[in-house]
Amino acid sequence: MMIFSRILYTGIAGALLAAAVMLMVVAIWQTATGFWTGDGALDTLLDGIGLVIIAVAVADVGKFLFEEEVISDRELRRPAEARGSLTKFMTIIIIALSLESLVLITKASRTAMSDIVYPGLLVLLAVLAMVGLGLFQKLSQNTTAIVPDMKEGEEKEKSSSRKTPAAKEA
Repeated sequence: MMIFSRILYTGIAGALLAAAVMLMVVAIWQTATGFWTGDGALDTLLDGIGLVIIAVAVADVGKFLFEEEVISDRELRRPAEARGSLTKFMTIIIIALSLESLVLITKASRTAMSDIVYPGLLVLLAVLAMVGLGLFQKLSQNTTAIVPDMKEGEEKEKSSSRKTPAAKEA
């Protein structure tokens, strides 16, 4: 079952990375076409930047899945591991939301100001996600402090198992 899981996550990560590459190619193609034809060069460039941001986020999620599920080959047994993984994932999402909202605000400011509502809500969503992540970090801090890391536990076990039987009796 472990091999199937590794193969499955490798396929998913590969598909996400391939999709990210395709998004990058589309972004470059759209931007180049916009500049060659001269039709809305700035709008095409902003659209290209938006696609690049999404491509980077998709690639990061693929890389995250590959690292967590295939390379590290571990289950999240301790709170510190789960906390670190969730923090990495949410950071990717928050950065993508923030950058995309910045691009959308730039685009909306060039047209009617009534179009700025959606990008403004996207900024609010990114801020709320960041506050939620900070709240999660704060609330889970005590849990990770109570449960010792594997490295510390392993060191204690190794040092106690290295002692000779005579040293253990003394």
